[in-house]
Amino acid sequence: MTCRSITNYGLCAISLLALVGCATGVSVPPAAVTSILAEVTIAQPDLNEVVRSDAPLGANTPFSIREGSSPGTAAPQPWDLTIDQAVQIALANSTVLRDLGARVIQTPGLTPTIYGPAIQATDPTSGVEAALSEFDAQVNGDLFHEDNDRVLNNEFAGGGENFYQQQLTRLESSLSKQTASGALFTLRHNFDADLNNSDRNLLDGTAWNWNFEGEVRHPLLQGRGVNFNRIAGPNATPGVYNGVVIARLSADVTVAQLEIALRDYLSDVENAYWDLHFAYADLEVKQQARDRSLNTYLLLKARQGLPGAEDDKLAQAKEQYFRFEQDVQNSLAGRLVVGTRTFNGSGGGTFQGTGGVYVNERRLRLIMGLPINDGRLIHPTSPPTDAPVTYHWNDIVSNALARRTELRRQRLNVDRRRYELTASRNFLLPRLDAVGRYRYRALGESLFDHNISPAGTATGTGTHEWLMGLSLSYPVGFRQAHSAVRNAQLRLARERALLTELERQVVYGLSNAMAESDRAYEILRTALNRENAAKEQYEILAGEAQAPVRQFDFNALLDSEQRYAEAASDANRARVQYALATKNLNFEMGSLLEYFNIHLTETQSATARRTSPAPGRQIVRSVVDFAKAPFSGETQHGGATPAHPQPGEVIAVEESILGESEINAIIERELAHEASITRGNDLDAPIRSPSDRTF
Repeated sequence: MTCRSITNYGLCAISLLALVGCATGVSVPPAAVTSILAEVTIAQPDLNEVVRSDAPLGANTPFSIREGSSPGTAAPQPWDLTIDQAVQIALANSTVLRDLGARVIQTPGLTPTIYGPAIQATDPTSGVEAALSEFDAQVNGDLFHEDNDRVLNNEFAGGGENFYQQQLTRLESSLSKQTASGALFTLRHNFDADLNNSDRNLLDGTAWNWNFEGEVRHPLLQGRGVNFNRIAGPNATPGVYNGVVIARLSADVTVAQLEIALRDYLSDVENAYWDLHFAYADLEVKQQARDRSLNTYLLLKARQGLPGAEDDKLAQAKEQYFRFEQDVQNSLAGRLVVGTRTFNGSGGGTFQGTGGVYVNERRLRLIMGLPINDGRLIHPTSPPTDAPVTYHWNDIVSNALARRTELRRQRLNVDRRRYELTASRNFLLPRLDAVGRYRYRALGESLFDHNISPAGTATGTGTHEWLMGLSLSYPVGFRQAHSAVRNAQLRLARERALLTELERQVVYGLSNAMAESDRAYEILRTALNRENAAKEQYEILAGEAQAPVRQFDFNALLDSEQRYAEAASDANRARVQYALATKNLNFEMGSLLEYFNIHLTETQSATARRTSPAPGRQIVRSVVDFAKAPFSGETQHGGATPAHPQPGEVIAVEESILGESEINAIIERELAHEASITRGNDLDAPIRSPSDRTF
């Protein structure tokens, strides 16, 4: 009874997986399946019809093997996608630079986005504009009117009046400008209009007392010099430096961090693409192995009872068929395990070869920013290359040390600490300022009038005053300043030590990447030879098994089927490993963005910037040859080639002019002319596989 239950369960699984194979385009011999399942009946689940139209997020049902076995369910609509198109779509949807983990859920605040550099640049406390604002001209003014009515005990205090009454209007205004050298220039204008009842006044009516004043205050020791003020700012204190140089370095660090995040993002896009490619190839291998095992089972079934086709052989063949069917199921649906992603053993990502078609397809959709379920099934069409590529060690090491973004970011941090140390030493000096002031003062019967007429005689009141001197202040011992210098020295030493260690890590990763590339190519050659040998053995044994009058050892045939499937799967794995090894070498060398022909550019005119339908292109723009430049010149094959920028020239694609139709047109033109674009002989150019790509 137990054996019968197991057999029925196994046959149910065969029927289920056979229907799954049909739903995914897998061909299983219908006559063979009908004969082996003649006495089996399976009740299919009654599932709702899957939505295949454009619907809101979450409206479409995800693909699954249970859905594929539902009666009346059509096969998924295939969507052929090249690696070039995957990167283009990912860039168009790259507002958030995603990863293949769960960082956006666990730590959304640490997830990089394209807004990072803009947020840093517009920071009102540490941004570049905030630092420049310290040198902006400042206008200050106070205007007050007073109505005073006092009873004074002493008439001298009231100008000869004990009951003092006054109407007083005062205006104090100034314009000051801080210069980069540390000098402070100030212009002041003060006046007051005084009308009171004192009998001691020179003017009976309103007396206008006014003056113009100009003052210059220039530091001679602390705070002196353009270098200090550009680093620390005019109002800096020990340990707090926010000058233009520091703000600009902080902005450059943010741009470098965006470039790192974009590099990791594109690396994960390609990782997910090759994971899905391997899932399809592995599924095909498993399906072919299942079909071969089914044919073997039918041969044994036809010879059942004859020598070499005993019941145990038949059960063994059936078990192998179930095993391959189980592999097909896992290869189609996949398991939720960690796939290939950056820094999972190597910088660019060590190939895992896990998951199945459905799982890896959803993972690729996630990293590309596409709807997770839209009724289509992505099918990668770009094959991995198997051509050998050689490298010159000295060239790639020098390129990595010069171009790796982490090193450039760390060098910016070293420069910042070096500037901070220079600024901190300035606070060891006392504050000694040279002060000069000139004032023109006058009194009249109206504003700007400098004449009065006491006793009928006109008298000029315009007078000139000036002041010169020194102003000194300093803390005894300079304890805070000495601590700031020591702190700056330690910070600089730390950043330099980190830079040295980063360089060692870069060389280490580059060494691993180059060795991995050589290993992947040699393994690929061996795996292909192994696959050919396993195929040859299977074909020989399968041909001998067809002989009607001959006792045949089916154990060898079953073993050859398993070996052939394993060899074919390992060959597909080796192909993907070699493709990722080429990408990872560019990752370690710091040329992955150039490998994709993608560049970061800055908008030259902020006023001309318009809202883009794809926010990812507001900061991340692909410098594509076909975007705006007209075709010029002819290749040796008669094809048109795009006009290339001159050295130092930056061609930026304005994000607002690229809609969906324009992007599709660019992709089509790139694919049409991909074969005509070749790599130059520049040693600094990124290393690519023979299937050169352009974005």
